[in-house]
Amino acid sequence: MALGGVVTEAEVSALVGADAMPYLQRAADAGLVARLRSRLAVNDIMREVFARPLGVGPSAGQLAAVLNIDDLKVVSSNLGLPTKGRKADLLEAVAQFFLDTDNVHGLVKRMPTATRAVLEEADRDGGRIRHYGGSGIAHRSRYPSHYRQVHPLDWAEEHGLVYRVTWEDYQLAGQVALALRGADYRVPFQPQEPPVAWQTPDPATVRRDAQAQGIAVVGLLSALLDGAGREPLATVKAGGVGVRELNRTARTLGVTVSAVRLLLAVAEEAGLAELDERVIPTAAYDRWLKLGLDRRLAVMLKAWRELDYLPSSQTGPWAPNYDEAWSAHARMAALRTLGNRATTNIEQAAHWMWWRQPLAFGDPTAARGLLEEATTLGALGAGAISPAGQALLAGKDIAKAIGDLGEVVRTARLQADLTAVVTGTPSPELAELLGATAVVESRGTATTWRFSPAAVRAAYDAGWTEHRLTNALTKIAEGGLPQPLVYLLADVARQHGSVRVAPVASTLVSDDTALLAQICADKRLDKLNLRLLAPTVLASQATTADTMAALRKVGYAPRQQDADGRDVIERARRYRA
Repeated sequence: MALGGVVTEAEVSALVGADAMPYLQRAADAGLVARLRSRLAVNDIMREVFARPLGVGPSAGQLAAVLNIDDLKVVSSNLGLPTKGRKADLLEAVAQFFLDTDNVHGLVKRMPTATRAVLEEADRDGGRIRHYGGSGIAHRSRYPSHYRQVHPLDWAEEHGLVYRVTWEDYQLAGQVALALRGADYRVPFQPQEPPVAWQTPDPATVRRDAQAQGIAVVGLLSALLDGAGREPLATVKAGGVGVRELNRTARTLGVTVSAVRLLLAVAEEAGLAELDERVIPTAAYDRWLKLGLDRRLAVMLKAWRELDYLPSSQTGPWAPNYDEAWSAHARMAALRTLGNRATTNIEQAAHWMWWRQPLAFGDPTAARGLLEEATTLGALGAGAISPAGQALLAGKDIAKAIGDLGEVVRTARLQADLTAVVTGTPSPELAELLGATAVVESRGTATTWRFSPAAVRAAYDAGWTEHRLTNALTKIAEGGLPQPLVYLLADVARQHGSVRVAPVASTLVSDDTALLAQICADKRLDKLNLRLLAPTVLASQATTADTMAALRKVGYAPRQQDADGRDVIERARRYRA
């Protein structure tokens, strides 16, 4: 098709660098191509499937149909073709000219250097040439070049290499794009099925591995949204969560940036989080936390199945993308294609899947991303489709297929090294308590939090007291509180609040303590929110100017000073025109 749709077997073999005959015969048997004398013609229906074969646009024969009879005659003349006859005859001659690869390579060899540079750049840009806006081949050719400004694309247009497709934009002919890539250009061609180290899946191992993955990913999503509930994820001006924020979140959770993208995508699709000017959890997230682990995971898997894009293939900021509807079908195609096979080599499996169904997966990278997402969410286990994945395919009860993931953990092992270890998924209450008083140090089948003076101080800043915090930690501790933790809670509590900071906009200072006491008690000055800091110092929450005005209004005679304690001399301002 890239060669124009009507080719010889030798031309195809030369392009792929191998004997293409057995595969062309298979295509002919399937009705995809038809024999036309000494050539093969591609079935026109295939043009709806392959819009840009090998990344090139339509053939010269297709594009030339936009030319009027005068322009067509100029192109025919420059190609050394007859210029007399009907338009249909001229079009046929131009189409046949470009179907001969020798003709096309000959044109490319003799084109001006500047023209070649522009066309090669156009090929790298998908063959589209924007804002050229040629004035018409026949009209332009009536004037000698020294009377007009010559554009590098003029030669290409006058020889049928590019054609107008919009008012200003032009398209490079497909055969010309291939010729620009050089005579030694070969297209990727892998006729043999890629090897994969397949294994026979063990159902018990598959279920166990998938359940472990499911428990872990539920915990990760909980941690992500708990953190977003305390400090919402910031977005960038262009929209979405920026790369810096994604990297920070990935470090906090101990996962890859791709995993963070997947978690955000699933959370947004399931309605557990909302992306606006920032990412914050919704009320649905609070309801989700009250579900059992199997039902929480089922919600995530359903959302993943419905995603209209592939988070793992995104670059730059994360934001929902609804332009990749194919990915929802590709997820199920990946599970269906894998079938009852198992492999621990995802790279091999991805290439194999893409080789079998290239239109379903786009490229091997997309296929790999689908398999990695499925593994992260427990749709795959030990390299094979899990019971949860089977339920996704069959439209059955996913939570039932997942099975018992155990109960959430409501206690932690508090250790003398000031760590708290939770084996399994912590309950929302436990995660909230430990998150308020410690920081996560590691995640996995067990999560470790570490207590520190800064973390405990943050808890006291948030309203906890030593008594309340000690009682709360005692209730969740397996075996009581270790002595070092008790000392830490007490030491931080003893220091907490020994220095207090209060907002003050201005101060009133006087050696007359009775006068300051009178001013502080004066009800007419309530709006200043005056507070006695010392017998000779009053604090005001109003600005200096407002405080001065209020005092003068009720009959006092204040004097203003600057920050260094020097008197401020107020001079009347003189205005002049």
